[in-house]
Amino acid sequence: MPLKVCAVTGTRADWGLLVPVLILMQQDPAFDLKVVVTGQDFQERARQIAGDAFAVARVIDMNLTDDTPRAVTSSAANAIAGYAEAYEQLKPDLLLVDGDRYEILGAVFAAYLARIPIAHIGGGDVTEGAVDDAFRHAISKMSHLHFVSTSEAARRVCQLGEEPSRVFAVGSTGLDHIRSTPLLDRAAFFETVGLTPREKNAMVTFHPETLASDSVRDCREMLDALDRLGAGVGLIFSGTNADVQGLEIGKLIATFVTSHPNAVLHSSLGSQRYFSALKHVDVVVGNSSSGLYEAPSFGTPTVNIGDRQKGRLRAPSVTDVQPQREAINAAILKAFALDRMAPVNPYGDGYAAEKIITHLKAMGDPRRLLKKQFIDQNPSTAKVSPGHL
Repeated sequence: MPLKVCAVTGTRADWGLLVPVLILMQQDPAFDLKVVVTGQDFQERARQIAGDAFAVARVIDMNLTDDTPRAVTSSAANAIAGYAEAYEQLKPDLLLVDGDRYEILGAVFAAYLARIPIAHIGGGDVTEGAVDDAFRHAISKMSHLHFVSTSEAARRVCQLGEEPSRVFAVGSTGLDHIRSTPLLDRAAFFETVGLTPREKNAMVTFHPETLASDSVRDCREMLDALDRLGAGVGLIFSGTNADVQGLEIGKLIATFVTSHPNAVLHSSLGSQRYFSALKHVDVVVGNSSSGLYEAPSFGTPTVNIGDRQKGRLRAPSVTDVQPQREAINAAILKAFALDRMAPVNPYGDGYAAEKIITHLKAMGDPRRLLKKQFIDQNPSTAKVSPGHL
């Protein structure tokens, strides 16, 4: 009998990281894959996922109406109830999730109560400027298999008391997605995003820094820095995520784009257009993890704003700045003056998905994973399973 796997996606970011694994699962008779979709823009994303040739088994409406802590918490509760119903109907043998979002924490919580084994991609990272850090570690503690991006991440998961034999350093699946995605040429890309390319162009993504005192203020600082670049710089914005202050930040960006003919906004570019953007723009600006994970594979400089990604490994192409307009503007101008860098990425070789599939097929009956042992160990001497990065 094939292994019944339920994969849950809550944002465009985790979907992009799941896709390389799900493609292989869909092609392999050893797996029976079901995809569950939720999140802020769940309807649009469900259409995108169907366009990627995946059948959507369930769509869960979180009923997110505002970006206040109360509204986000209520939407998370709605999602948990929806997951519980979906699991009862789908009866998966294994839940597969990626990342560190509250939408995914809810999916894992419901699966844990239902005694469904959980495989987690992307544990062990550190992002000190976001509540995602705590969510990620909580997801790891409730998970039964761990597919992490680096040996450093593997050691951190073991520090949580997880059994080293269940922790595998495989690299980032984001690099797999880059390797397998055909890119648009420059003219076709700019035509699809509706922007006449300028001499210099930037890809901009800004999410709330959920442990910062005022992410809206920080976003204003970034927008002022971008305004100072002038009309000769093209700006491509992607949408923000569904965190506290996310809707307000989204409105700020939409207003900025309306008054700047050199700027366009897309709630989601999809993988092909986003990776094409990373190839054809001159700098990536904002605080998205993609500036650290994917942009270095194209040699594209990243100006990373604030502490949202603090603690992650950095390639030489990443410059960190505080959310101050002068510092942001100066870092962007410096990036424009640089020659394009040789691609250097610390997150693996682009074959993480194949490694994950190999480990899943070798695990045997997933129910045996439900009983976990807490392993006390010295983090400096912890041994983890070979990662083959």
